[in-house]
Amino acid sequence: MIRRLDHVLQDPIGLVALLIAGQIVAWTLAPALTHTAPPLDVAEGYMWGREWVIATYKHPALPSWVLEASRLATGVVGWPAYLVSQLFIAATFVFVFLLGRDMVGAERAAAGTLLLTGVVYFSWPTVEFNHNVAEMPFWAALPWALWRAVERGGHWRWVLVGGLAAGGLYAKLTTALLLVSLAGWILWDARARGCLATPGPWLGLVVFAGVAAPLAIWLVAHNFAPLRYAAGRSERVHGDGPHMFVLGQLLNISGLVAMLAISGLIARGRRAEASGAGAVPPYPPVAERAVGYLIVATAGPLALAMSGALLVGSNLRTAWGSSMFNLAGLLAVCLTSSRFNGGALRRIAICAAVLVAVVPLGYALVIAAGPLRPGMPPRVSWPQAELSERFAGIWARETGGRPLRIVSGDNWIAELVGVSNKDRPSILTRGEPALSPWITPDRLERDGMLIVWDARTGIIPPALQALVNKGPAREERFDWAWSAKRGPLRIGYVIVPPKAAR
Repeated sequence: MIRRLDHVLQDPIGLVALLIAGQIVAWTLAPALTHTAPPLDVAEGYMWGREWVIATYKHPALPSWVLEASRLATGVVGWPAYLVSQLFIAATFVFVFLLGRDMVGAERAAAGTLLLTGVVYFSWPTVEFNHNVAEMPFWAALPWALWRAVERGGHWRWVLVGGLAAGGLYAKLTTALLLVSLAGWILWDARARGCLATPGPWLGLVVFAGVAAPLAIWLVAHNFAPLRYAAGRSERVHGDGPHMFVLGQLLNISGLVAMLAISGLIARGRRAEASGAGAVPPYPPVAERAVGYLIVATAGPLALAMSGALLVGSNLRTAWGSSMFNLAGLLAVCLTSSRFNGGALRRIAICAAVLVAVVPLGYALVIAAGPLRPGMPPRVSWPQAELSERFAGIWARETGGRPLRIVSGDNWIAELVGVSNKDRPSILTRGEPALSPWITPDRLERDGMLIVWDARTGIIPPALQALVNKGPAREERFDWAWSAKRGPLRIGYVIVPPKAAR
């Protein structure tokens, strides 16, 4: 048994496969078994996915397409979103390993991949499939594809580079930071620069332009709405200064640093212990080009983001760094490569196994205890199914059985009402047609609208205040699961009837 375990701990491909399996199972089950409502970004993504638009006022729409595709494939909302998120994380692990294997061999590539379990962005936040998660595999696949295109050549490899570069923009526009960094590397690295004299890079550029063109056209037509939204989010009141952004990133990768220390890769005064008879495997030194490439791909986007923030005097949100550490494990292994051996890999694998088992369990316990703590329960503990079902019945009763086509009001509550409704209503975000261009005045008049809000706060979007004042405004009450002592959830609502029901 011990020999078999030792064999597994030294099999690079097997370790990465076990990591992927554990990640998918643990982080799919943890939210699926404890959530009674989807996370905020997931609910929003489901609502936007049914519109099949290229982008919204916040972001490009690739995550929404994926969520809608998962709903069409399974017929349900909820657990497919958690599974999809982990599949994206698993794809990130795969491309990190593939890049590392090309650069430093399978053993060190496996270590660099396993070290990512020490980065917070690969655990707790992944229950919420959003643009940050959707961007991650592109930030791993693109560096892998570009490295292979430069090292091995081939027009199809450059075509792949162009496609991945454009695909990353559909996940999130901050992919542009990675594109600029990698473009700089191409101009700096002699071998990569030499490729510019061949057709491959230019063919890739044509593919990139063709795939990205619909998104570019949408951005121009909508006055670059996502960029204006990001600028608003980076105001002082909403974000962290560059120094706090850096501190946040250091805290988020502190687990990786701890794993390096436990494995002996950064221990002072001794080398990491080797496996077997004590001989250190003769791993070849890491090429300087490989280290430089990993530094550019990792530090480049971070430096660009911080420089831009300092230049315009804006802030950065800590979560915006989530895709920037995909290659941090590989970089760490390369920088400590002289100390690396089988013993280090074993220790890293054990640490990764503990984290993949313990952190999802901790998450589940925190969410399960959420409704029992003082204050507002977490969003994922809201009674989503009951909200949707009850308001569907109210709407049908008040409108003579007409389908519910539009919901609005408090975004979060409107999304909970609409996300699993059989009529698949559209959301009129904050009651502002500019934010939901798929809802026209004619459609509003024909289909009517359900407006919902939190009656405990009474906060209603200004664009809807006049309709609410016309009333009649009513209220529904819902009990919190697992907490009878907590006061009821009170949801106010107004029905704007469809034209035929007036």
